[in-house]
Amino acid sequence: MNWLDSHCHINDEAFKDDLDTVLQNMVNNDVRKAMIISSYIKDYEYGLTISHPEIEFIHSLGIYPGDADDVNEELFNAYAAHYSDDECKAIGEIGLDYHWNKENKEKQKEVFVRQLKLSQELDKPIIVHSRDAIQDTYDLMKQNPTKGVMHCYSDSAEMAKEFVKLGYYISISGTVTWKNAREPLEVIKVVPLDRLLIETDCPYLTPAPMRGKRNEPANVVYTGKKICEELGLDEEAFKMQLNENYQTLFRL
Repeated sequence: MNWLDSHCHINDEAFKDDLDTVLQNMVNNDVRKAMIISSYIKDYEYGLTISHPEIEFIHSLGIYPGDADDVNEELFNAYAAHYSDDECKAIGEIGLDYHWNKENKEKQKEVFVRQLKLSQELDKPIIVHSRDAIQDTYDLMKQNPTKGVMHCYSDSAEMAKEFVKLGYYISISGTVTWKNAREPLEVIKVVPLDRLLIETDCPYLTPAPMRGKRNEPANVVYTGKKICEELGLDEEAFKMQLNENYQTLFRL
């Protein structure tokens, strides 16, 4: 069984000069599955062209909360048209981000809810971004029930349990390997293994011992191994569970 990266941005410009090397690094580290996340239609279309004979890629598209102010009917409809694509396995990343912009909360909520409703209509999972907005995120998701994953989860263990009760998966990033990783270590102890995923969110959030360098999907192994170490898990059994979770959520 192989490792997987449930959330990466290798369609980002950060990888435009050495993508072939990045893909080979994945193979070398036995990372054979990855979800390519797009926040822009042009990135989604480019992501669909990325391939490697030994790696299985799937794709997601969503309106990022930081772009909520730019959303009009024409743009929203353009995204919605792609959500019906067979290649689009999830809607995301979507959600709320009050860290960078607290002035447009209502607009962010409006765009988020409209995408939650599309998830319900299309029966496709969502990939949720929430930063400094966890209670509003939870409330809107509870009011608009669907399925999906809390991407790069960075809030409390108690709230993680509440999202699991709603039926969501919790995805852990490289932050669990950092020296100050108190909350992620608490989270992995309360989330059932059949609701857990791992990710890089590359090119961001590089795990130890690679911190200071650009992150890439091959580095997801450090996150997986850290979780195994902390929970006393057999690596092969954990990889098997991760693959089962990934396939179940995204209907592969």
